[in-house]
Amino acid sequence: MHQPKKILIIRFSSLGDLILTSPIYRELRKTYPDAHLTLLTSLGFGDVLDNNPHLDCIIKHPRKESFRELNQLIQNLEAEKFDLIYDAHCSMRSRWIVGRLTDFGIKNNPIIWKISKRTLYRQMLIRFGWNHLKNGLSQREQWLLPLKQQSPGDFDASTQLFPGKKEQARVDKLMRQHGLEPGGFIAMGPSASQPLKCWPLSNFRQLTQMLIDSKWQIVLVGGPDEPEAELLEEEFKNEIINCAGQLSPLESAELLRCAKYLVANDTSLVHLAEAMGTPSTAIFGPTVREFGYAPFLSESQLVETKMSLRCRPCSANGSGLCKNPETLACLDSISPQTIFKSLNLDQKI
Repeated sequence: MHQPKKILIIRFSSLGDLILTSPIYRELRKTYPDAHLTLLTSLGFGDVLDNNPHLDCIIKHPRKESFRELNQLIQNLEAEKFDLIYDAHCSMRSRWIVGRLTDFGIKNNPIIWKISKRTLYRQMLIRFGWNHLKNGLSQREQWLLPLKQQSPGDFDASTQLFPGKKEQARVDKLMRQHGLEPGGFIAMGPSASQPLKCWPLSNFRQLTQMLIDSKWQIVLVGGPDEPEAELLEEEFKNEIINCAGQLSPLESAELLRCAKYLVANDTSLVHLAEAMGTPSTAIFGPTVREFGYAPFLSESQLVETKMSLRCRPCSANGSGLCKNPETLACLDSISPQTIFKSLNLDQKI
């Protein structure tokens, strides 16, 4: 393959997926150091990749656009004359954009790479329990496959984020206000975008009390309008710090960099923390490791039920309703004591 001069990567969402694409930008830069790298992503989600030194340009497009706006975007992209396009999303919208940029396959330039979403294998596991994903690649490694096929070699699949001085200053001020020291607190994410992914709030309450009894400071993290964080704050009042909904994704990443550990549901918080080098305990219920979103740091843990549940996994992303007669058995069966032990923490003096 010739050395591409202008590369377009397309990935619109979601926050966690965008974090997990970060290895491809670094490894593309290493492989093609003189190429100009552009990312096309969604307004809002794309902010998490700000300051990435491996990207020359980030185009943040509205998530809901008119046909006229989409057509204008495509015209702008055509003018750039990319010679390599990597569709790292493979959605209807990204396929339409790639089709327009290649005259729907008539042009042999630009070269097109596509991510394999393994949708069929996931659905076979969900619907029939047929596991063809065992010992499969993580999603981070999946995004590197097209590059590996063109340039065989060893590639680093670890994630990276780059909070800037603005984010660092904001978090430094917040930590000073609350008397937090780097490595001196546990971050906790009790919410999730899908209710089916949420470990019971009563368990988070018990875990919170166990950590307080062990002299650990607790900081709640997450997005806005998350009732779980508000309910925990109301119950424990001045004993915990609630930052949920107050920070941008990169500010949250900077705060998580300073945490000793993160405990969270299967959400983007786990990927934020690991991208900053902070180990996590990720609580998996309706989803499973085989989908490729497990934590990767050596000190991190994926905690899941020990029960043999025929209904699990029940969803690719935790959407829908619980199909088990014993509602949320996959999460209810994970005790606060199990999560506490996974942290391997010494009691603070």
